[in-house]
Amino acid sequence: MLLTLRLWLGCRIYGTVGDPRMPAGVRVGRKRMIKLNCKTPEVEALSYVAANTTFPCPKVHRIHRYRGKLAIELDFLPACRNLLNCWRQLSTDEQRGVVEDVSTFVQQLRALPFKDPHRISSTSGGPCRSVRISSSSLCGPFDHSAAFHECLRGGLTLEGNDSTFGDAVSRVHNRSYIVKFTHGDLAAQNILVRGGKVVAIVDWECAGWYPEYWEYTSAHYNYVLLPEFYDKLSAASDRYDEELKAERELWKILDQPLDQISG
Repeated sequence: MLLTLRLWLGCRIYGTVGDPRMPAGVRVGRKRMIKLNCKTPEVEALSYVAANTTFPCPKVHRIHRYRGKLAIELDFLPACRNLLNCWRQLSTDEQRGVVEDVSTFVQQLRALPFKDPHRISSTSGGPCRSVRISSSSLCGPFDHSAAFHECLRGGLTLEGNDSTFGDAVSRVHNRSYIVKFTHGDLAAQNILVRGGKVVAIVDWECAGWYPEYWEYTSAHYNYVLLPEFYDKLSAASDRYDEELKAERELWKILDQPLDQISG
């Protein structure tokens, strides 16, 4: 009852947070917001990153249960704009600084150690979430990249399906990859900027331990929205262009494979 009242008052006094058509949550005070419809991997990632890096992410204050789903009470960051909305208003130096900041933050994540260098999972080793794989379902964990790649192919084997997937997918999916800690959704709208500087990266629901190329390829999932930013970020990042080519092939023929299987 108290949470329902706080959300109602927050909507009346402060309004929602994020895209008005699909709000991410509700502001419930001058310095707090509650993000709704969350999943466990996001809570795990936010807590882990806050404890192990200087990565700018909202602090978790409390976990709620609302209408059968998790809700996370977080810092509200005032006077911010997401990068998608402000990139073209930034100066050249500010754009360069944003790219350097994001690249540095990603390198911090990639340097974090994991006890199993091949297991693809959420932060704690459980099922993970990726908008590339499903619009809503969790998947995995996977003991190795071969099992993860099979999921990306909708359960189809490479053998006998070369003409379906093509050479790029076959080459990449026959390789073994170590995992790196990954945000998994570096969309420009998830990068918050104030005064020409990055103040936070949000939406950690897709974070976890993924093949080393996944941060690079998943960032390009949103390339069309702000190509000039992603081109600059690519130039400052560890590149996985062959893996990106393979992923782009799969985006065309089998995007969000778990949705297609369940559908």
